[in-house]
Amino acid sequence: MQVPPMYRFGDFEVDTGAHELRRSGVRLKVQEQLFVVLLKLLERPGQLVTREEFRLAIWPADTFVDFDAGLNTVIKRLRELLRDSADVPLFIETVPKLGYRFIAPVEHSGGEHRASSPEPRSVSAAIWWPAAAVILVVALVSAYFLFWRPRNYGSGSMEVVPLTGMPGRESDPAFSPDGNQIAYRFSDDSAKGRSGIYVTVVGGAKPLQLTSNTNDCCPVWSPDGRTIGFARQNPGLTDLYVLPALGGTPRKIYALAKAYKEHIGKPVDFSWSPDGKLLLVSLVSDSSASSRQGRPSIALVSLADSSAHLVTFPSPGFSDWSPAFSPDGKRIAFVRSSGPGSLDDLYVVDATGGEPKRLTFDTRNIDDAPAWTPDGRGIVFSSARGGLSSLWRIAAAGGVPSRIEGAGTSVFAPAVALKNQRLAYVNRIIKENLWRVSLSDPRHIMQSPQQLFATRGEIALPYFSPDGLRLAFESTQSGYREIWTMNNDGSNAAQLTYLNRESGTPRWSRDGRIIAFDYRPTDHSEIYLVEVPGGAPHIFPTIPEADNTEPNFSYDGKWLYFSSNRGNESTQVWKAPYPSGGAPVQLTKNGGVRPVESVDGFVYFARTFRTDEIWKIPKSGGQEILVMKNTGLRSCWNWALSSAGIYFINEKSGRALSYYDFAARKTFPLVPLERLGQFPALAPDGRSIVFSQVDQWDQTVMLVNHFR
Repeated sequence: MQVPPMYRFGDFEVDTGAHELRRSGVRLKVQEQLFVVLLKLLERPGQLVTREEFRLAIWPADTFVDFDAGLNTVIKRLRELLRDSADVPLFIETVPKLGYRFIAPVEHSGGEHRASSPEPRSVSAAIWWPAAAVILVVALVSAYFLFWRPRNYGSGSMEVVPLTGMPGRESDPAFSPDGNQIAYRFSDDSAKGRSGIYVTVVGGAKPLQLTSNTNDCCPVWSPDGRTIGFARQNPGLTDLYVLPALGGTPRKIYALAKAYKEHIGKPVDFSWSPDGKLLLVSLVSDSSASSRQGRPSIALVSLADSSAHLVTFPSPGFSDWSPAFSPDGKRIAFVRSSGPGSLDDLYVVDATGGEPKRLTFDTRNIDDAPAWTPDGRGIVFSSARGGLSSLWRIAAAGGVPSRIEGAGTSVFAPAVALKNQRLAYVNRIIKENLWRVSLSDPRHIMQSPQQLFATRGEIALPYFSPDGLRLAFESTQSGYREIWTMNNDGSNAAQLTYLNRESGTPRWSRDGRIIAFDYRPTDHSEIYLVEVPGGAPHIFPTIPEADNTEPNFSYDGKWLYFSSNRGNESTQVWKAPYPSGGAPVQLTKNGGVRPVESVDGFVYFARTFRTDEIWKIPKSGGQEILVMKNTGLRSCWNWALSSAGIYFINEKSGRALSYYDFAARKTFPLVPLERLGQFPALAPDGRSIVFSQVDQWDQTVMLVNHFR
């Protein structure tokens, strides 16, 4: 008897007998032509399968079809199904003009004749046939447990499956009190009106859309399960709303009017008390609230009269975010962050107040709110404490976090059901690449943007060397955010730092021998220097016990500019003597980040981390002068200075690369960006711009059944 072949590669299984493709044990819908092409590749892993072989397998000789275009479409759809990339392939490699090759390791089983050998003369048929039957049963049972049965993860019978399978980006999952429904945020850039808050029955019918505003996020359930709350984010403020879980008109219940501009921001996570009377939020305290004023703190908000009572009082340099009530409502878990971002730890405090207990000592990024286990003894959270973000569990009383196996990496936003032993989280896949656009003159492009460098992770903040021959940038492709360099044509990419933490904003010295960057070793960010092409990074002393970021060199090479908050003060632009070091000199008084010195003798800077304002000040200090405002700039990292203007990412109407001309005092659009583009860098000769672009961004809410 011949057992149908089975193939396994990565997270995928191919069952040729059942004609099925599975990912992590979950059956995927696959068209016949895609399945045939995949089998042809799997039958000969590592070998070329020619285009002619594909033609004979897919289309009979008497079929009239544009074969080349048809095969290209089939391969494209197959790659999408496998979450593969033509530029940086994991599975299917293109052999130009010839065909394709499957490059990943493939495990093969079955396909052999298990009972087809001639019967041995010395063994009677009466003995052989029962033995063969036993062998066959064992083989089939083994094949079921190895291949056909959906794969389970972790201990016991934990099973991981997608929640809906909808195309688009899902995030912010929240379980209903009975654990049978999940509310979540859905984003779809391709169709107007589809984004908003959705709710779905676990394993049930089509998701129900509750809102259609792209700015809606962070849903929470009322304790009785009849109402869903959510946040609507607008520039400078956030409003909290509620609406019936079955749909209806949203009703505003609270306004988080103040925005905190000293931090790159956290999601607007909030929590509903088990008795239904209070909301738990992070808000910027008023000046009269405490001596530690003006920083995000955890507060209880009464739904009866909207009064707010502070529960936490973070020290200068820290801020509190993402609170979550324990199941009995007596304790609160939250994230305490230092600096402008990415330095986070998990804390617990009594709902009546008091000194918070620190649970983690990682100072690693925690993107979302923690989730309590139903018994109130444990807390589940996402953290980059082990490299790429993973799910972890820690005792609420303290201890060593343990990884939740089976969820994998690049996962966020855990939610735990109070009933039915379920966990949900977000699996995120981001591929952010570098692109280049050539300029014919400051206001016009020479050709459309071209991809310069592809990576398997995130890439950000590119910056040209003074001679324009090399680029420095930050990237997560090693598992941590590190500093990399490469040639200006995208070749010879090399990792420069191996610090295994958060490193970023690289800037070249004027002689091209040193790169300055900010690094987060403990509770605060510091300025570090590293030699090119390599060496041991070392700290450049600036301001102790402060967050020092965004370094940049002066034109004469005698000063190093940077941003610093000096404790509880607002972030300002500073400079320190270079390379000798010495007492830093404060330049700005009204706020300033990301300083850049220009050839005109001014230092240009953004007012805050999230801003539409660019200012300038004489490099020796003096009056601060407004340069640009209300142009569509939304981030301090999305602009690049030239001698006569500013290139920036314009988010005012869509998303486009634009140019603000100083003389004309006018914005000129250069090229629209189809995808999320950011962090532009201008070449020293002014003839090209390099920027990062998110070419793939998938977010799927994953459901874990039998979670304990």
